[in-house]
Amino acid sequence: MRAVAFYLFSLCCLSLPATLVYSADFTVTQLKDKVYLHQSGRYVEGFGMVTGNGLLVLTDNQQAVLIDTPWDAADIEALFNWLEARDITLQGVVVTHSHDDAGGHLAYFHERGIPSWAYSLTNKLLAEQGETPAQHTFNNSEWVVASSIEAFYPGPGHTLDNTVVWLAAHNVLFGGCFVREAATESLGYTAEGDVSVWPDSVAKVQERYPSAQWVIPGHGEVGGKA
Repeated sequence: MRAVAFYLFSLCCLSLPATLVYSADFTVTQLKDKVYLHQSGRYVEGFGMVTGNGLLVLTDNQQAVLIDTPWDAADIEALFNWLEARDITLQGVVVTHSHDDAGGHLAYFHERGIPSWAYSLTNKLLAEQGETPAQHTFNNSEWVVASSIEAFYPGPGHTLDNTVVWLAAHNVLFGGCFVREAATESLGYTAEGDVSVWPDSVAKVQERYPSAQWVIPGHGEVGGKA
């Protein structure tokens, strides 16, 4: 494990606590009590170095739920180092779509006896891509892993299978790659999505979660409902 480093930064006018760097490409930042942002990076042809976002949500009795997997195997090892250093047990993984920055490397978690959840179409796509599918599926909307975590499928957008995750106890919406950061002028990679219905899908999310205070995109800066 590389040396530990700390630094402060601010995301989209939201003041965040110190970030703990556990590897060159993997960081964990506390957003609020019991909610942590994990980030990992990869060079993507046509886009350069891209950082992917996910969440760690602490529940009860030193347990946590992972929302979207880190990008690469080395980042997953860094994640487990972070958990083990705090004596936290990962009780489940929820993935928001079939791409590597969300649903990759699920076999690593299954080998450790950690269950996973994904939208039914996401599991179908993972299997078609030769990737490990999640062990459990949900359709439309469902409370998964813990009682305050809701997975919701609003319709196509970034991908045909993109879902969002609502943390009711924290008023936090993890939009994943379905949501673009406020500063971007690009829709990103859309070859596996449906841009024509993306606005309608977004409207469903806005209507369902009007009390969201924090919105986490799949890439870029954390922000509010705007």
